[in-house]
Amino acid sequence: MSLAAALARRGLACEVVEREPAWTTFGAGITLYPNGIRALGALGLADAVAAAGHPVTTVRTLDVTGRVLAESPGEFWADAGPTLAIHRGELQRVLVEAVDGLPVRLGATLTALAPAKAGVDVSFSDGTDDRYDVVVGADGIRSAVRELCFDDSPPRYVGQMYWRTSTTEPVVDTATLQFADNRFVALMPMGAGLTYLAFQVHSADPFDEPATGLIERLGEWFGDFAGPTAEALGAVGDQPVHFGPAEEIVRDVWRNGRVILIGDAAHACSPTLAQGGSLAVEDAVVLAELLASSPDLEGALDAFVARREPRARWVRERTDVHIGVLNSGGAGLAERWRETYAELAKPI
Repeated sequence: MSLAAALARRGLACEVVEREPAWTTFGAGITLYPNGIRALGALGLADAVAAAGHPVTTVRTLDVTGRVLAESPGEFWADAGPTLAIHRGELQRVLVEAVDGLPVRLGATLTALAPAKAGVDVSFSDGTDDRYDVVVGADGIRSAVRELCFDDSPPRYVGQMYWRTSTTEPVVDTATLQFADNRFVALMPMGAGLTYLAFQVHSADPFDEPATGLIERLGEWFGDFAGPTAEALGAVGDQPVHFGPAEEIVRDVWRNGRVILIGDAAHACSPTLAQGGSLAVEDAVVLAELLASSPDLEGALDAFVARREPRARWVRERTDVHIGVLNSGGAGLAERWRETYAELAKPI
């Protein structure tokens, strides 16, 4: 949807194909650092997102007993504003409104892609076919476009298992991280009294959890955490819990003819740096800019990969550094964050 909005702003026609029969979203919250807000600003959406989210003005870190270890200011850039925490449903609402009036094909997937003269022939699961100048796979870490058109790169586990949910109670008044060795919890106010909760366990191998009883097992994993985590566990109630491994996609080939990958389809990484959404919106802004400004489509697609792949690779490598800091109890986290976001502040 970010790419569709970006293309529409530059007068380029497009069609959105979405596999779900209606706009739905999974998970609970998402954090958008200023580079993501800056990219949304290029789409004219920063104000709407800010109104629907909650600014991260302070980041508080605690030990397992609830003792405050440190407080540091949230990331703020003069050209973008503060970091924001927002419910995924609210972010999706803003994006759906941004593509209102554009062609959207819901409840369909791609079943075949074939190069054509000056374009790509596409077959859909609803039995229809069409031809497009360019096909963009923005379909996530398990991308169907990547599988159909590229040497596939299966998601790679990075040693983290996550539970994500939310509460309808304001458990904390500012972004809060609570640590124990190989475990941490993030609690983020999202506005409207909502609190986003992310629980992470470092594990050498991924593991499964039965779909039922996730809240009870969270208590087993994190029952020794005092303070806000204990309060949050008691406040989750019947909110859905999303559980799964943190994974990444490692590849530098994002283009095959006039088919190109963006976002998690090209460069998914662990949510440790909260950069997946922000990098995807950046991709959309840059791709639309290049397609609109170049008379040579192939050259524009090549330029996109050359411009974006090094940044995505750097974020993935930097994520590994931050994972090590989290697993060791969070010491030095604020300094690492400052270094990381000083780099991300550079133009996209």
